[in-house]
Amino acid sequence: MKSGWRSTKQHIPVLQDAVLSYLQVQPDGIYLDCTIGMGGHASAVQNLLSAKGQLIGFDGDKEAVKHCRQNLSPSCHLIHAPYNTFPNHLADLGVQQIDGMLLDLGISSYQLDNPIRGFSYRSNGPLDMRFDVNASTSASDIVNSWSRQELKKLFKDYGEERRGAAIASAIVDVRKKRQIAYTGQLAQIIESVVGSYVSTKSLSRIFQSIRIAVNDELGTLRQFLEKFMDYLSDGGRLVTISYHSLEDRLVKQAFRRLEKGCICPYNIPVCQCGLAPSLKVLTKRVVKPAKTEVEFNSRARSARLRAAEKI
Repeated sequence: MKSGWRSTKQHIPVLQDAVLSYLQVQPDGIYLDCTIGMGGHASAVQNLLSAKGQLIGFDGDKEAVKHCRQNLSPSCHLIHAPYNTFPNHLADLGVQQIDGMLLDLGISSYQLDNPIRGFSYRSNGPLDMRFDVNASTSASDIVNSWSRQELKKLFKDYGEERRGAAIASAIVDVRKKRQIAYTGQLAQIIESVVGSYVSTKSLSRIFQSIRIAVNDELGTLRQFLEKFMDYLSDGGRLVTISYHSLEDRLVKQAFRRLEKGCICPYNIPVCQCGLAPSLKVLTKRVVKPAKTEVEFNSRARSARLRAAEKI
């Protein structure tokens, strides 16, 4: 596939000032960018590192890794792999502890703007949506093979779309006649149910739900949240940016659990589990982009930042 990363519109890192503020980058530290994308945040972190500092970047999209290899300092260790596999790769690099981790869960401008990748309903292209183009399941596979009930549940659970049942039925009806192979076809089906004049939110929700399923985004996030504390150094920080309530809820719940520590029932006056708090939440309220940032970069509108420090 020909890379379109250079030709896509200028990439604008979301909430960059807040990211750097909460990460508190130490010049000689070791930092992990779990979803390096077009390298905006990574470049800003690299600028704060000394020759002894290290940045390790992951991305499931090989085009992202290729782009960053051409545009970031060679000192950045770039790895083409899902971010939940980071423990295996840290061992290969001889790294045991990380001073800061960034997890930006948004999809890149390149992925949205390139019709060939099939992420957006705004332009017609193959119904794909895979972060890793070599992955086994594409959006087309889901749309054309999942049952009506499976699609209905998908649209409800991952898209929170109230017309999900009707949209699932419409998809099944259409695919009896022909395969649904392009994003434009799927968009037309959705609009036929909800009406083209009020379709934007439904289109976003349905496309989001399919993308989440294709890439197992919530499963990947859960696995990461179960592992990251074992590799974060004392005083090390995790900064996350999520773009929909499903992701943000998982992060919020994990932070609360780790900050609370004890899991004993409330009716037991003295702790029996022995679990102490291991995390300090730094963002008691979620951090949102300022109005000026949203005006300059509309894709930042739904961003929600949370940060925590290991204690």
